[in-house]
Amino acid sequence: MDHEIEQCKIKTTVQNKNVDSDVEYAIKLNRWLLKPFGIWPLNSSSTQFERLVSVISQFVCCFLLLFMMIPSIIEMFVSEKNFKARLDILAPTSFSVTVAIKYIVFMTRGRQLKTCIDTIINDWGNVREKQEREMMIRNARIARLFAIICVSFMYCGGIFYSIFLPLITAKSLTSGNNLTIRILPYRSNYILFDPYVRPVFDIVYIAHCFCSFVMCSITTGICSLAAKFVMHACGQCEIVMSLLENLIDDDKQCSDIVESKLATVILQHLHVIRFKCLLRFATRVEDLLNEVCLVEFLGCTMNMCLIGYTILTGLESTDTTKFITYSVLFLSFTFNIFILCYIGQILTNHCHQIGEASYMIDWYRIRGIQARFLILLIGIANRPMRLTSGRMIQLSFPCFCNVIKVAMTYLNVLRKVTA
Repeated sequence: MDHEIEQCKIKTTVQNKNVDSDVEYAIKLNRWLLKPFGIWPLNSSSTQFERLVSVISQFVCCFLLLFMMIPSIIEMFVSEKNFKARLDILAPTSFSVTVAIKYIVFMTRGRQLKTCIDTIINDWGNVREKQEREMMIRNARIARLFAIICVSFMYCGGIFYSIFLPLITAKSLTSGNNLTIRILPYRSNYILFDPYVRPVFDIVYIAHCFCSFVMCSITTGICSLAAKFVMHACGQCEIVMSLLENLIDDDKQCSDIVESKLATVILQHLHVIRFKCLLRFATRVEDLLNEVCLVEFLGCTMNMCLIGYTILTGLESTDTTKFITYSVLFLSFTFNIFILCYIGQILTNHCHQIGEASYMIDWYRIRGIQARFLILLIGIANRPMRLTSGRMIQLSFPCFCNVIKVAMTYLNVLRKVTA
């Protein structure tokens, strides 16, 4: 009997030997995107110089955002009286406002962000088996793919919009007369000085280009970080389902090992979802991201509408460069909101699947007292974790379809109003 019990003992947790390379693979892109702007949390071992650089980075980013945002608002509401011209200013201005809000939210929640990152690092270090590591790597690969696509769209559209499009437009307008026309990336009204007189124009132009780089980096960094957090939670859900599938693995299953395995499953489940334990990862992610998701949700919807309007009105001028630039920007904002809706949908699906896995195992082979513990898992799975936008809108595939419908509806309204 003692020999049979010895055979039934589960393996103790083995430290992942590849933890450093795995963690680097999982979070490297996110760190590259966020650390230069002072968002990435510092460790307790960080030097005073690193902390000083982080503070300076935050100050410079805030200055650049305000340097572009406030004059654009003045230009739109004070200087410009034409409605169509105001619409042209509204899209980049609203984008800068949403970026500033997201940046402030992440700066004020550095402790929560550090807790989530530390949890990810600990999870990689506590991988038990090769199969679990493969699950986590697969989900990390999906998050990296989202980050790469998001960066590609946003940088191609945003950087080209701010650096090359003003030069090309100014050159085409100048060629027909003897006047030199200068165009800033973002229309602005600096009350204290004229930004179109050289060398002031060169300084403002460079500042706008740097500001565009900051905005694109913050947007892609936050979206990719949200994808990373949620995909990591999905990987942990897959581990829970794998533990459930291996709960009963032979015909002579002993009661001691079943209890131990059930305890492991329940603790792992509590680690992923919302209960008030020390490791409620998904709840912390929801608390960290719900305001950011709301800002991104509203901002992307507005920008999709305004950029779509610009694309339609630009078809009449047959300006290929402007058409391609705005089309890439439209795809970028569409993909950003798609990422949020996708990760929200897949998180809910994985939580549902834990309940299905609890029901589909051979639970009838477990003793009645032990089988009762599965009721807890099934009950929790009936109220799955959800990623919300401001705790008001559940991010999912139907939500993405509604966003497209709303954007196209307002686009038609704009066309009717400005016709």
